[in-house]
Amino acid sequence: MSKQTKRAVPQMLPRAVALAAAMVAMGQAAYAQDANEADSDVKVTWTNTFKYGAAFRLDDQAPALVSGPTAANADDGDRNFGKGLISNRIDLLSELDVVSRRGFGARISAAGWYDTVYNRDNDNPGFAGGAMPNQTSVAYNKFTDKTRDINGGMVELRDAFVFGKTEVGDMPLTARLGQHGLVWGESLFFAVNAIAGGQASYDIGRLAADPTAQAKEFVLPVPQLSAQLQVNSDLTLGAYYQFQYKANRLPTVGSYFSISDTVGEGAERLLLGPNAYAKRDADIEPSDSGQFGLQAKWRLDETDLGFYAIRFHEKDPQQVVRLGVVNVAPGAPAPVMVVMPTSYYLTNHEAVTALGASASHSFGDVNLAVEASVRHNQSLASAGHAVDTSGLAPPGVIPATDNLDNPAYAVGNTGHINVSAIWALQPSALWREALFIGELAWNRRLSCEKSCAALDPNTTRDAVSLRAVFEPTYRQLLPGLDLGVPMAVGYTPNGSRSVLGPFGFPAEGGGDFTIGLNGLYNQTWRFNLAFTHYYGDAGTLLDTTQSFTYQQSRQDRDYVSFSVRRSF
Repeated sequence: MSKQTKRAVPQMLPRAVALAAAMVAMGQAAYAQDANEADSDVKVTWTNTFKYGAAFRLDDQAPALVSGPTAANADDGDRNFGKGLISNRIDLLSELDVVSRRGFGARISAAGWYDTVYNRDNDNPGFAGGAMPNQTSVAYNKFTDKTRDINGGMVELRDAFVFGKTEVGDMPLTARLGQHGLVWGESLFFAVNAIAGGQASYDIGRLAADPTAQAKEFVLPVPQLSAQLQVNSDLTLGAYYQFQYKANRLPTVGSYFSISDTVGEGAERLLLGPNAYAKRDADIEPSDSGQFGLQAKWRLDETDLGFYAIRFHEKDPQQVVRLGVVNVAPGAPAPVMVVMPTSYYLTNHEAVTALGASASHSFGDVNLAVEASVRHNQSLASAGHAVDTSGLAPPGVIPATDNLDNPAYAVGNTGHINVSAIWALQPSALWREALFIGELAWNRRLSCEKSCAALDPNTTRDAVSLRAVFEPTYRQLLPGLDLGVPMAVGYTPNGSRSVLGPFGFPAEGGGDFTIGLNGLYNQTWRFNLAFTHYYGDAGTLLDTTQSFTYQQSRQDRDYVSFSVRRSF
């Protein structure tokens, strides 16, 4: 057991139990119910879901991931956690739905959580030889405020929208206005490679904690207007316009699944060497306007076809380093001027367009789907090669970089294909029912159009990866108990290094494997126990040339997790 675990267990239990009791009381007082009589014109339902979860690290830190020059900006998530407890968390999801018989209504939901692990000191042992930590606002063994706030406890609004239906001619029209999520296409696990990755932002940190989950379970809603027009029984048209930009929520810097100390909430500076660093400047954020899409869904005999056109701003950031001329010998008789990084910022590219099509068809017990798309003005993996040199000349001589017309990172055109299967297996000697869900994702760099010198040289033109979940289920294994045994694997073959970067696919030549138990007791209590193993050659996010390694940066972070939840 780590020193963090030993120190925290006596302190965390009273707070966790007290908060759990309060949340259970809230749930019991606000169980799902109709607020009106059965014959009322309006139905009100309020549901509260309480969840407790804990997770434990199984391995010590691997020297290859926490030492050496490439670890300086990629090791905080590893160093901050010894073997033992890495999460002790309580969640509450509250959902209120108001629906009239005429099809009008509203929905509002909010989520809150508290994790004791992120509200105390962590296990970081400090840095030998006077080396600096990445953070400046707190001590080396504390989480930054943003990391603590996002992981340690917060309440956030999820859905908040009104909806209604009417008719245009004799064609039904439905619409939603307000904060909600929208996911088109046929992607399951690799939304980043599909139309859905441009439509919606995702909680990547939560998704990393559950490799058996589909990406759509972790959508972060945004304010938007969406509508759907049913032209006839075979053709439906859809459209949306978003009023606010929201990026993917990457694992916060220093949290357990973080593999970068400079990208994500909580990042504060880029270490350059002994006593040298580049501070983090204000990020360049995309405009809240300019994100919209059109969809056509066509039922052709037994096949569902989809056609998509969307415009969006990138959900994952690019890191750009600003160069300057610095006197590295202050106080010396003669200055020693050197060109070096003086600061860096994060930005998300604007105005990407994508055109796509999909098809889905069932063959007996198997549903097969394919989605293909092309993107124009897509940012490409650039890692440490995106550089702003405007500070090397008098103001205005060299244009400063931005996230649209003059990017420091590479931009080009890409092609994408996702192939997925959902297979309900027939009973056998090993199971009465079982489900297989799998997806293969492929992408290709079609061309590079801007700042091509910044393109990460470690990328390959083509990249492919797969993820699958197989779960046999045993009903009434014991009285009142249904039990599933999910087994999940993610894998990326050797030689496959996505031009979108290493965050969307598992590590090259490796990936992850999860096996667990999913239980449902008396149709009320749900619980999960899972073991996750990361495999592949260990390597930090970047190599000595500041290019992506595409290796397994979580190779030493195997963990066991447990959760139990109930809705009231």
